[in-house]
Amino acid sequence: MAGRRQPIVAVLGHVDHGKTSLLDHIRSLGKDARASVMDREAGGITQHIGATEVPADILNALCAPLLGGKTFDSPGLLFIDTPGHHSFSTLRSRGGSLADIAILVVDVMEGAR
Repeated sequence: MAGRRQPIVAVLGHVDHGKTSLLDHIRSLGKDARASVMDREAGGITQHIGATEVPADILNALCAPLLGGKTFDSPGLLFIDTPGHHSFSTLRSRGGSLADIAILVVDVMEGAR
């Protein structure tokens, strides 16, 4: 895997729909303690672009039952957390333009916004 870069995954969605909560869960994979970025953000909302790297060994260990003996042919995944508030649309646009893959998080009670 030398010389290969990990795919960039942008996590997008409206404010308070669960983007950072999803990434807090991903950040906690393979660890005893639960990560919480929202606790450190003013007003409890993401106000900057954050990045989380998940190495291939963690992906392979967690997904082994689903992969049927296969492994990820990638150095891992790099997740980008983008702000959902409309005031940060420029940051969201920049984060999205870097991505190879996007995950759209939608609150099931509020729907797409």
